[in-house]
Amino acid sequence: MVEEKKDEVQTTACDVILYVPNLIGYTRILCTLMSFVFGQVFNGEMWVSAVGLYIVSFAGDLFDGVAARRLNQQSTFGSVLDMVTDRCSTAGLLVLLSWHYAETYKFVSIF
Repeated sequence: MVEEKKDEVQTTACDVILYVPNLIGYTRILCTLMSFVFGQVFNGEMWVSAVGLYIVSFAGDLFDGVAARRLNQQSTFGSVLDMVTDRCSTAGLLVLLSWHYAETYKFVSIF
C-alpha cells in the first residue's frame, strides 16, 4: 500500500516575521515609543497625542490576538513579542508617571 504525502507548507523565519499579527505588534511598539516621546520630550504639551497613541497601542493588543487566531498565524515569536510589548509599555508608563509626579508625591518614596 502506497501512502501519499500531503503537501506540507514550510514556514520560514521571514514568513513569521511578516505575519499580520506581528506587523500589528511592530506598530504597537512604534505607537508606544511615540507616546513616550510625546509625553516626556515635549514636556506635556502634547499629552493628548501621547495618551491617544498609548490607547492605540493597547487597542492593537486586542486586534493582534484576533488576527492571529482568524488568520491561523500563531507563533512563538508573536506570543513573546506581544508579551514583551505589553510589559515594556506598562513599565514605560509607570516610569513616565513617576517622573511627572515625582515632586507631588515625594512622601511616597519614604516608604
